[in-house]
Amino acid sequence: MPLLVKTLFSPWRRISSYGGRSFDAKVRASVDNFVSRLVGFVSRLLVLIAATLLLALTVIAGVIATIAWPLLPIGIVYCVYRGLVG
Repeated sequence: MPLLVKTLFSPWRRISSYGGRSFDAKVRASVDNFVSRLVGFVSRLLVLIAATLLLALTVIAGVIATIAWPLLPIGIVYCVYRGLVG
């Protein structure tokens, strides 16, 4: 995730255009570079959002597992008791 944050505004797939001598070629290269950076920004931002959500879900699952783990033997004893008593 830190690498994605550092390269958030980098061009997508290192695609860069270099303008020629004419003004039209320079404008076209600037637009191409802007679109490439915009695509890179959006894709990296979506990956960062997904990574943050998955990290939060992992933390929540870890907290639940940490709380449930010591209670597991009590649950087993309770289930055996309920199975025997009916």
